[in-house]
Amino acid sequence: MASHTSANGKGLIFGLKTLAILFIHVAESAEIFLNWRVMIDMNIKPVSVDQPVITINGMFPGPLINATTNDNVHVNVFNDMDEPLLLTWNGIQQRLNSWQDGVSGTNCPIMPGKNWTYVFQIKDQIGSFFYFPSINFHKAGGGFGPIRVNNREVIKVPFSKPEAEFDLLIGDWIQNHQMVVVETEGSYTNKITIESLDVHVGQSYSVLVTADQNAADYYMVASPKMFNASDDDRTFKAIGLLHYDDSTTPSNGPLPKGPDPFDMAFSVHQAKSIRWNLTAGAARPNPQGTFNISNVKPSQTFILQGSAAQINGVLRYTVNNVSYLIPATPLKLADYFLNGSGVYQIDEFPVNFSNPVGVNGTFVVTGIHRGWLEIVFRNGLDVMDSWHLDGFGFYVVGFGDGKWTPKLRSIYNVYSIYNVYDPVVRSTVQVYPGGWTAVYVYLDNPGMWNLRSQHLKNWYLGQEIYVRVYDADPDPTKERPPPHNILFCGQY
Repeated sequence: MASHTSANGKGLIFGLKTLAILFIHVAESAEIFLNWRVMIDMNIKPVSVDQPVITINGMFPGPLINATTNDNVHVNVFNDMDEPLLLTWNGIQQRLNSWQDGVSGTNCPIMPGKNWTYVFQIKDQIGSFFYFPSINFHKAGGGFGPIRVNNREVIKVPFSKPEAEFDLLIGDWIQNHQMVVVETEGSYTNKITIESLDVHVGQSYSVLVTADQNAADYYMVASPKMFNASDDDRTFKAIGLLHYDDSTTPSNGPLPKGPDPFDMAFSVHQAKSIRWNLTAGAARPNPQGTFNISNVKPSQTFILQGSAAQINGVLRYTVNNVSYLIPATPLKLADYFLNGSGVYQIDEFPVNFSNPVGVNGTFVVTGIHRGWLEIVFRNGLDVMDSWHLDGFGFYVVGFGDGKWTPKLRSIYNVYSIYNVYDPVVRSTVQVYPGGWTAVYVYLDNPGMWNLRSQHLKNWYLGQEIYVRVYDADPDPTKERPPPHNILFCGQY
């Protein structure tokens, strides 16, 4: 159980996520050097029972990476576990540098007893993000932590400086307190005041909370929404405390009634209400809304359905009925050193959900460099899904139920339900059961990029593909060469 203290009447900022935070730091671009030891700890009891927990420098969750736009981050990771390890930096775009992305398709793992240094620049980004281990289901055991990317001092933040900042592992409502959403995954949003916030798997938000209630202790609660009742206890909740400094009244009694976990209409309405702040500067002084996407015509459209399938008698999760198999050689190494030969299949993936039978395979799809890609995520499951794309932020232009058709995108007919005026830009988006979510992404970042379900079980059982954005120009200003300390594995 977590608790946070507050003086009455002060403004606070909370980063709500399945991790992250935010804000104001005065510094120029800097070099940040971190040394991390990752190990198993049997003495921490996050849920009051003995279980192994993955810690970083003895911490669970792991240490905060506190950076500023354009800082260069060096993280020397020592693997003190007895199995291979990879860390990925969720939402950090790794501009021109997918070599540092830290997923199985880009990097060989750090072997037990070894170390490796990640080096990446947080180029032209602000906001709340997080890191986590990306292989062997390690994330379920810990090894995750927050990343804060502060504004440069020349950029005006579109709200008053808060009195304090806190990182929350997850949260969706605070007893007797309203929240004001101000940022999500690197984008300032129009301010909306809410009683509860849907934080879907892999997402992060920054919210303002004013401590203007009577001095007491107040519950902070995270509760599941639209979950499968056969898999989850309907009463399962995570509980923390908001503690006022002069409180003499401990929290007691039953939890106040929270939001209806099955009210999908409320959830969709809230999602559509989270919109881009067009006038605020973010990583750069010019307003976020300087670029208008209302006239964008996609160069490519991928229609991707996440679902489950029995393949060779084994449960797998799929994208368009294809379940991804992880090769021994990371795709990025195979692409650079072997021209992909024998490791993956290029452009044979059915990008319009036309595959009738579930199959296993290692597929890579080509994204047109500097083209606009429209992705329509469809959810063939009866529970919420959540999708993430490494390397980019995408414009969330539409949500809907039933079947998606191209006429829904046009702004010139009555069928359109796309928002192309102020869609929020983020890297993780939810897809409602039986529904679809549409995004636009400008493919200006060459590399090999992972597109995946953020649900651990789905991801590790095959619900992912890789998008190869290729620029043939060898100029390192277009894409960086392999790092000098590159790890080799598989065919090497």
